[in-house]
Amino acid sequence: MFNNYFASNASSRSTRVGRQGSSRKVFATLGAIALFLAATRPAGAQTSPQPPAAWEFYVSGGWLIPTGAQRASLKGADLTAVVVSYVPRPSFAITGTFEWARSHDLAVAGEPKLDIFICDVGAEARGTQMPLGGAWKVAPFVGIGGGARSTNIPKLPTDPTTSLAAYGSAGGEFAIHRVRLRLEVRDYVSTFKAIAGGGKATTRNDVVIMLGLRFAKKGA
Repeated sequence: MFNNYFASNASSRSTRVGRQGSSRKVFATLGAIALFLAATRPAGAQTSPQPPAAWEFYVSGGWLIPTGAQRASLKGADLTAVVVSYVPRPSFAITGTFEWARSHDLAVAGEPKLDIFICDVGAEARGTQMPLGGAWKVAPFVGIGGGARSTNIPKLPTDPTTSLAAYGSAGGEFAIHRVRLRLEVRDYVSTFKAIAGGGKATTRNDVVIMLGLRFAKKGA
């Protein structure tokens, strides 16, 4: 009888010990999970948030350089451009450009002044800033786009001609403190039709080089 009593007590005691051990394991596991979540939450809060969308505005100067058959029709020209970019995230931008090149029409007697206006929209893939030495950094980019090109000879009583144009581009934004210098090279393909004398439209090619300046916001 006493043996049965002690055996029963021993069994009950071991059951309680087993339950306590299991409870401790459960609480230890829950505690470890709580500590892990507590440790990771600040880490998540410390990660830098995605910067808000931004606008960039450049006033650029440069050159229009005819290539191939275009050299027989157009003279190389100085160029002024306004470049506006919407940047929804650092690696991507939508860019609109208005360009004015002051050339001469080599196919017309006297080589009169020829105004070329280019208006286009494109997309850019941008890389991260890389150090160049000292305080200078550079962020490379590539882009594609298209739009319209209008040519006009002010001194001739002819109507301006309008054609389609597409481009591929490459360049970089050089940064030092708040100063940003944008160097871009565009390879344009456009349809061409002579203003004087008519003729069939052909495909022509030229290169545009632009160097622009802007000032970034403080801390950007």
